[in-house]
Amino acid sequence: MLLFVIAACVARGLGSEARWRGGSSGSDGGAARTLLVIGAANADIIVDVDRLPVAGETVCARDGVRVVPGGKGCNQAIAVARLGDGVAARFVAQLGADSHGAMLVNTLLEHGVDVSRCVRQPGGDSGQGYVFLEPGGTVSSIVAAGANGCWPELTAEACAQLVAGASAVLLQREVPERVNEAVAAAACAQRIPVLQDIGGEDRPISDAQLRRCALISPNLSELHRLTGGMPVGSDAEVVAAAGTLRARGARSVLITLGARGAILVAEDGSVHRQPALAVPGGAVVDETGAGDCFRSAFALGLIEGVPLHRCLRFAAAAGAIAVSRLGAVPSIPTRAEVEALADAAEDA
Repeated sequence: MLLFVIAACVARGLGSEARWRGGSSGSDGGAARTLLVIGAANADIIVDVDRLPVAGETVCARDGVRVVPGGKGCNQAIAVARLGDGVAARFVAQLGADSHGAMLVNTLLEHGVDVSRCVRQPGGDSGQGYVFLEPGGTVSSIVAAGANGCWPELTAEACAQLVAGASAVLLQREVPERVNEAVAAAACAQRIPVLQDIGGEDRPISDAQLRRCALISPNLSELHRLTGGMPVGSDAEVVAAAGTLRARGARSVLITLGARGAILVAEDGSVHRQPALAVPGGAVVDETGAGDCFRSAFALGLIEGVPLHRCLRFAAAAGAIAVSRLGAVPSIPTRAEVEALADAAEDA
C-alpha cells in the first residue's frame, strides 16, 4: 500500500541569531539532511497578454501558450534540489495519471528530487495553473486543483512515517488544510521544524496550526487577509500586523514585500529587514515562482545553520534571479548564481 507524505512542526523557534538544525545532521560527517516538501504540483499554462480583460471582454494573447512545470510544492522541491548543499529534497504530492503528471514527475526526477512518495491517481487529472503574464513581469493566476485537492485520509501513523528523518518540512496551501494540519501535528511529535507558506487558497488558518509552525510566511496581500484587513502599507504596519499573528501563537513571521524586499519578525520579537536585491539584467521578466524560490532558499539557510541575516540575503538573491527569467521551475537559479549575487550584495 502506498504511503502518503505529511509533516511539520517546531522544536524551537527563531531567535535573532538563530541557527536552526532539524532532525538529521549535515554534510560534516553525519547523515544527509532532508528537506521534506508537501504540496501541489501543477502544469502551468502561461499566456502572455498586454493586459487582463475586463468583464465581458476578450483579449488576445501576444504569443503561443507555453506549458511548464509549476505548483508551489513542485517549485519549492526543485529549488531545494538546485540550491541545497548537502541537503536532499523529498517531495510528496498527488498527481494525475495524465500527460501533465508524467511531465511533472520526469522534471522532478531530472532535478534529483525524491518522488518515491508521490501518488499518481488512476483516472485523475493533474492540477493546472493558468498564468497570465503581463508586460513588466506581473502575473495573475487561476489554479484548478485537480489531483492536488484529492488527498486521501491520513492516519497519525502514516504521517509519522512520512516525516521521519526529515530535517524540516515546507508546507503551502494549495492542498487541503487537513493535510497541512495532520503533517504539522506529526512533525511536532518528532520535533521537526515546519515552515508554513501561506500562499495558495485564501482560507483562515487556525491558532493550533500557527502554534505548530516554527515559521509562517505570507506575502503582503496574504498578511492583510489573515489579519482581518489590517493595513500593511508601511514597514511599521507590516510589523504590527505580524504581531497579531504572533499573539495568536505564531512563533516567527517572514513577510515578502515584493520590490520592497522582506521583513522577518523573529520569535524573540527582533525585526530583520532585507531590501530587495538588484535584478540581474535590470528588468523583471516574470514574477512566477519567485516567492517559492525565496522561501526554499531561506529554509535551506536555516537547515545549514546560517545566521538569519545571511539566510535573508541568500533568499533575496534567489528571488531576484528568479524574477529575471521566464517561468517558475525554469527560472530557479543554481546555488553558485545565488551565492555570487548574495556575496556581491554583502560587499556593496
